[in-house]
Amino acid sequence: MEFERTEINQRVTFDSVRSILFLFTFLVAGCNTSPSVDEIVLSDLNKTEARIEPNQQAVSVIYFLSPECPLCINYTLAMRKLEDEFASDSIKFYGVFSKEWFSPEEVKNFVLKYDLGFATLFDDSNRLARALHATVTPEVVVLNRKGELLYSGKIDNWVNDLGKKKLEVSEHYLRDALQAWRDGRSFEPKRTEPIGCLIE
Repeated sequence: MEFERTEINQRVTFDSVRSILFLFTFLVAGCNTSPSVDEIVLSDLNKTEARIEPNQQAVSVIYFLSPECPLCINYTLAMRKLEDEFASDSIKFYGVFSKEWFSPEEVKNFVLKYDLGFATLFDDSNRLARALHATVTPEVVVLNRKGELLYSGKIDNWVNDLGKKKLEVSEHYLRDALQAWRDGRSFEPKRTEPIGCLIE
């Protein structure tokens, strides 16, 4: 009988602790909502305050980049081709760099050297990267006018593992997502696992 009471008490205690933990997790999750993209203050090459405002264009293509990341350098040609192919007032491309790690001079040299035409922005304390769950460079996030995610992840499947490149690209994720949007079609996958240099 004593054993049964002890077992019941342990079960009640365990259930109580579990309920408290669940409530705590719920409350914390409710307090940690990410800011919307247009609320995050960025800066440009002139150190002037700037923002990404998805409602100002039909589609926003946001590249998270590093001038020191070999993969970012390798993908400059692909990014340039995509800008040329989808040159439109309704699709805007952004290159976002970590403010803590790179100076405007470093980034400006990178953009000029590889003839990149996108809007160049700096992410203070990686707030934008965290809000969009970006973890590596190069990683791309595509948003519609409402700020809703259309696609995120790899630009294509040229690299499936660090140091291992394919001879030929067979999946053009970003291009296909933009083409599907242009044609008014649905697109899959909406998410791929990016590979590259960690955003710090």
